[in-house]
Amino acid sequence: MNVRYLFLIAIGTLLACQSQKNLNTQDKKRETLSNYCPEDGNCTFEVLTNSSLSLLTDGIGQLYPQVKKGNKTVLKFEYKRSVDPRIADGGYTEIVYAEIDPKTENLSLSDEQLTSANLVFGRLCYCKGQAGYFRIDQGALVISTAKDRSKTYAFTFTTDKVPQRLTHFSVTR
Repeated sequence: MNVRYLFLIAIGTLLACQSQKNLNTQDKKRETLSNYCPEDGNCTFEVLTNSSLSLLTDGIGQLYPQVKKGNKTVLKFEYKRSVDPRIADGGYTEIVYAEIDPKTENLSLSDEQLTSANLVFGRLCYCKGQAGYFRIDQGALVISTAKDRSKTYAFTFTTDKVPQRLTHFSVTR
């Protein structure tokens, strides 16, 4: 076989095997993503209209979010690490929820102000003592609307409660 032919097959195979990043939304407006998703998984962003976000506690005092019908808009950003299905308890997910007024055009919140948006970070894994949902009170949430009516949702945050892979994201849609 021709060496050039083998080289082209190898390059084609490598390009075809690269992971794809997902962006799931309720509607398909023009969307622009920053490089926010760790390379070893997939990320999704959803804007849940006519919803509300309740932060509840279970029987042992652990925080958990509940999204239900309401008069607000809930933002949901999720990272799921790719896992070998043969590994038991290998799943790993990080989720960020925020609740905003549906008429929000521009918003800038930081640190303690983040509680007004019910911001919560979830680390869901088999990570003894280092999993669960936690309120976020360190970071910045910025929402801006451009002249063409596209919106940019940008969030940078840290938590000292558990290790985290996600520290920021920015989505324009």
